[in-house]
Amino acid sequence: MPRRLAEVDFIRSRVTAYEPHVGEPPASDPLEVEIAGKQRNRLINALVLYGLLAALLLVLSRDPATLVLVGILAAIAAVSLWVLFLRVLPGRRLMNLPTVLVTPGPGQLLVSSSTVSVALPGAQWVVVRLPRSKRIQLAGVRRLFLVGPDARGRVLVALPGGITARFGRLRTAAVSGSVEPGSQPHQPVPAAQDPVLVAFVREVWWRTAGTAIVLILVAALFLAGNAYLDAPVTGGLATVIAVFYVLFGLLVLSRAATLASAVRSQAWHELPATLDTAIEAVGFGALGGAEGRAMLSDGEAVVRFRRQPIDLLVNVRATGRLWVLGEPRRGKKVVVGLPGHPIFAMVKLG
Repeated sequence: MPRRLAEVDFIRSRVTAYEPHVGEPPASDPLEVEIAGKQRNRLINALVLYGLLAALLLVLSRDPATLVLVGILAAIAAVSLWVLFLRVLPGRRLMNLPTVLVTPGPGQLLVSSSTVSVALPGAQWVVVRLPRSKRIQLAGVRRLFLVGPDARGRVLVALPGGITARFGRLRTAAVSGSVEPGSQPHQPVPAAQDPVLVAFVREVWWRTAGTAIVLILVAALFLAGNAYLDAPVTGGLATVIAVFYVLFGLLVLSRAATLASAVRSQAWHELPATLDTAIEAVGFGALGGAEGRAMLSDGEAVVRFRRQPIDLLVNVRATGRLWVLGEPRRGKKVVVGLPGHPIFAMVKLG
């Protein structure tokens, strides 16, 4: 077994990551099937719920405020329908096709804003939108996995370290104006100098700020709605709900600050780790739960992964490693992830 606790010396061969099995369909992995099923079921349940709520609201009242709420529910339902029929269900059908590895060489990987074009054999290109962190990762590793295409030229695109895929499309040419991406490190670097992690922290901040704003707006809506209805009986409840949403918004901001601080100031440590239970997808499939163990300097520590990024869990399962930013100590909550990959979470060791 490798040394029990080691500060990373950043040799590429030691930083392994989960990769799909080339030649096998994603449907051969029960976890991928479970994720797709969770996505489908959650969307269908949401559509039923939105429909019932809208019908109930219309039965109770048809004043302007109620009609606005019904309109919001209808908009959410329309987006859910779009995701279900144009993303989730086509993705489930593609999962029965084999996975193909693509390793683009010079001139075969081009970028235009957030759109990436990758050359394929037969004068074809796959075009996919990726966030900046994944574009930087792809420019460094030059490896991606494709599943498809279907009859409409759609493909699933995944990068090393991730089980969740994105939709791309086949084209006869790269996107107009695309250029070669800038050179990226081929070997891991300290977290504070890792362009993938730095870009991912920025993305986390943007998402977190958006989430906090939405939560605060929801709190304001509760208070405004209660004032509009002039219902003193529910005033206390509305205030409690509003305070809860505000506190939750502050909590997500605090978590983002902790992640950013760890990247700026902490070094990676590698721990041998294992999962003792199967990964269970939760929510929309981007999160998962499992229980496992990690080896600390003073022995094993139980690690409970609850509602953590599913990409983190599949990497622990596939590599037998848990990467920690900062000194791993029993009973301490730590930031975990994977060098060179846009994956972060916080777990408690023991």
